Amino acid sequence: MVNVMQTALGALASNCYIITTDSKEAVVVDPASSAEVLDFAQKNGLKIGGIIITHGHYDHFAGVSDIKAETGAPVYAPELDAEMLISAEKCWAWFMRGVEFKPVIPDKTFSDGDKFSVCNIEFRVMSASGHTVGSCLLFCDSLGGFFAGDVLFKNGVGRTDGYSGSEKQMWESLEKISALDGDFRVFTGHGETTTLKAEKMSNPYLNEL
Repeated sequence: MVNVMQTALGALASNCYIITTDSKEAVVVDPASSAEVLDFAQKNGLKIGGIIITHGHYDHFAGVSDIKAETGAPVYAPELDAEMLISAEKCWAWFMRGVEFKPVIPDKTFSDGDKFSVCNIEFRVMSASGHTVGSCLLFCDSLGGFFAGDVLFKNGVGRTDGYSGSEKQMWESLEKISALDGDFRVFTGHGETTTLKAEKMSNPYLNEL
């Protein structure tokens, strides 16, 4: 069985998700800091087997370097956002209010249409550019949903005024999301988790489509 734990970390309360398996392996998604993640893993006897970054803003990967140094876990990130992971300016590191910038070079990158496995948990990628050019939805059928990064929030969407952001691409991505069949849990980058069905009904940005 696969489970997920959500915790808000860092100055911007970015959602970090720790996905666990019955074999006590864990996949960490978007850690804004490392101490809480490493402490949770130690207390629960978990081996961190992979780290996933949904997009290239520092409030979603500030803890990655230290977690990788401590555990040796490989890092997965969007190919189109790789340049942001090594640039304090491009990744808006200053938003983290004095947190040291530690660049990250991913071990593996992913792009639209890719499928990959971490700790025997399958993920598939749908490009959702707009917040950043590499932003995407990471579908995880084991959890019945997708990790949205800062593309889609409960009753909102991500801003488009940062490096590689595009309002036009965001609207195109929202059209793709609106066209998805069925319902999904939406693991957002900030705030409450939600469902695609709920967002199609109440999110004003999806309602405009």
